Amino acid sequence: MSGRTSNWKTLKALWNLSKLPLTNNGSNKEVNINSSSESEFSAICEHGLKTGGIHLVSVKGHGKTRLLFGMARSLRQKARVLIFDGSLAWLYGFDRIPTITIKERDIVAKKTETIDEIERYKIKNWELVKFALHNYKDILFRLKTRKPSKRGFFIRQVVNYLDAIQRKSREKTGDNEAKGYIAYFVEEAQNAFNSRSTTRLEAEEFLTVFNEGRNQKEAFFTASQRLNDFSKTIRTKQTYCIGKIPEEDKTPPIRRLQKKYGIDFSKLESRNWCFEGKTFESPNWKQNGKPYQINKQNKQEFIKQLTPSQESELWRKSIPKPKKKPSLWQRFKNWVLFPMGQIDPKNLENNQDQEEDETEEDTAFGVPIDMLEEDED
Repeated sequence: MSGRTSNWKTLKALWNLSKLPLTNNGSNKEVNINSSSESEFSAICEHGLKTGGIHLVSVKGHGKTRLLFGMARSLRQKARVLIFDGSLAWLYGFDRIPTITIKERDIVAKKTETIDEIERYKIKNWELVKFALHNYKDILFRLKTRKPSKRGFFIRQVVNYLDAIQRKSREKTGDNEAKGYIAYFVEEAQNAFNSRSTTRLEAEEFLTVFNEGRNQKEAFFTASQRLNDFSKTIRTKQTYCIGKIPEEDKTPPIRRLQKKYGIDFSKLESRNWCFEGKTFESPNWKQNGKPYQINKQNKQEFIKQLTPSQESELWRKSIPKPKKKPSLWQRFKNWVLFPMGQIDPKNLENNQDQEEDETEEDTAFGVPIDMLEEDED
């Protein structure tokens, strides 16, 4: 009878052992947290917020955008969220959030007058952007330009500006801490910051801000399809959140993480991610409202806060100036030396310089006139 009892206990123990969850490296710690609650997912987002950010890397279609959606929604209650989107995915898929459209003409090339001027571009509507940053907590910037250099420039300008505000706020608080957190979201980050762009001089201030962002309560949440596409200088300061990666895209650091965690990243199912040695499934996404444009509203509010003299000066600058006509001697010279409607190349260069000067003069108080017009979009 005792033998039967012992056999029954052995079978029962084996049955209970078979129902135990899969473990990592022989420990009894559960690796899969697919059934984790919203509080656990919020803890992951908060961890990235306090450690400087999270970088997502996976193949196309694995769910990077939806995971960033969930992180941004979770952090909107704890931090200020600023999103830079050039793919229209956030504009049509994210929750209700104020949206500012930055067009191609809003970021223009500038003349370099001194060696201290490193940036090649300038933002014509920079005063309007700063006005919106002071009036709206969360903003989605829709970048219509497809040039990586212009996208990177605009992101740098906004980040550097807010970082300066964060540093000043620390001087006024009793504990010398910034008042609140700021979370920046950049999807397909390689389009704005690749290895080549971050080695240029114009990015040196941004890199300093990025390296010290954790001390200023700033975090960067980025995503890319391949690890090498994104700047190593930036992503090494973030925590990796790894999805499905094919064998040909696995770098030595990725293979070391595979060996450390005992997870084959090429076999992860859709929406499954590895974060700090644990795998989890991104939460289901259901859109709550839609992003709405504030370009027109922001311009109207900006004009209202101008003084009467500033407003009159602004509209005076909006009157187009007549183009300078060539002198009598210049017309005679063109008639003799350049017959049949030909144009002197020197005059063409002078006309181009004049047009550029007029464009700069058409900006009053840093606000371009074309930004005061109705937005066609």
